[in-house]
Amino acid sequence: MVKFMPVAILPLLAACQQQQTGEAKLVPPTQAEAEKIVSAVDESYASGDASRIMNHYADGAVMFDVGVLAPIADRQMQTKITQGFAAMQPRDFTVANGSTQILDAQTFVSSGVATYTVQLGQARQPVRARFSQVYQRQADGSWKIVNEHMSAPPAGSPLQ
Repeated sequence: MVKFMPVAILPLLAACQQQQTGEAKLVPPTQAEAEKIVSAVDESYASGDASRIMNHYADGAVMFDVGVLAPIADRQMQTKITQGFAAMQPRDFTVANGSTQILDAQTFVSSGVATYTVQLGQARQPVRARFSQVYQRQADGSWKIVNEHMSAPPAGSPLQ
């Protein structure tokens, strides 16, 4: 003999199942929250502190660097590249055509054209790079970059 559950219990069972997976509790970040996270990352680039910069990247992140053809997933190599970047004392960091797109409760993308200056020998030189960064909510609730693609502007592009 099959017994039927009262209809009122079905929503409770669904809520329990969602709570077990954690999905019901997660809400997407607001635009302002995502932009604040991106700003903190941008500020770290001018800090000259490679470990501070690397703290914004998840373990297992994949980077596409301007100077390296293949994607880089090795944390030691990523840190070495970041140390080289920090040693050039990047300053005057600005982003043109910036966009922050909220994809879901666990993911957003930041992209744009970064312009900054670096110390090369005795002079500060302007640099420009296009970028896309995928941020993902971590188990502890923090947001980390899990994929970054940097590329040089097309040849002949003016420096703004």
